[in-house]
Amino acid sequence: NLLPLANGTKLALFGKGTVDYVKGGGGSGDVTVAYSHSLLDGMKEKEREGKVFLYKELHDFYEREVRAQYAVGIDPGMTAEPEVPAALLEGAKAFADTAIISICRFSGERWDRTVEGQSDLTGLYKVDVKCLTRAAEVFEHGDFYLSNAEARLVEQVTENFAKVIGVLNVGGVVDTTWFAYNNKIQSALFAWQAGMEGGLAIADILCGEANPSGKLVDTCAKTFEDYPSSKGFHES
Repeated sequence: NLLPLANGTKLALFGKGTVDYVKGGGGSGDVTVAYSHSLLDGMKEKEREGKVFLYKELHDFYEREVRAQYAVGIDPGMTAEPEVPAALLEGAKAFADTAIISICRFSGERWDRTVEGQSDLTGLYKVDVKCLTRAAEVFEHGDFYLSNAEARLVEQVTENFAKVIGVLNVGGVVDTTWFAYNNKIQSALFAWQAGMEGGLAIADILCGEANPSGKLVDTCAKTFEDYPSSKGFHES
């Protein structure tokens, strides 16, 4: 019952997914665009309208961290989750009563939904090898699951904020147990990969200005291994 956000809510935006927005998938799922709007862009627009108030120091931190990773050639959705400084966490806690944790994932044929320890690069294109190698570095248990850094972030936020929302900017099924079985996270939004204007649309939904579509049923298995195809998913 935490969404939509009440008018005037003070927010702390956690997670590199706040800035590291994934507009679409790889290969045929990608489109060349002049720009794309992140969740932060959308929430800044709501702040200008006086509907929410953001803890600026926190989202400034994520902007710096994500830009630094982009600068060395890391692609959107493949950035590492940075550790939030203790002082910044305390400042956010003092400012806001509500936190949003943003998780993002990039998707592409032949390499995504990796499994722990996967190393077979046979038959992959150069771009796939790049993505698979990077995924192994960032997602220790495979990209279906939270990385260790993301799991630590969820623990930190839920320990320090009474009101917590999860936002998933993902291109397919992922682990949902981290919020589905956590009573400290009251609401979640599957934002999927919503295109170049997606961050503004997500903000509209969070603030109750738009309805999140047709509410069609979708099921995510508790573990990647629950899918019968997972064991041989990358063999062909």
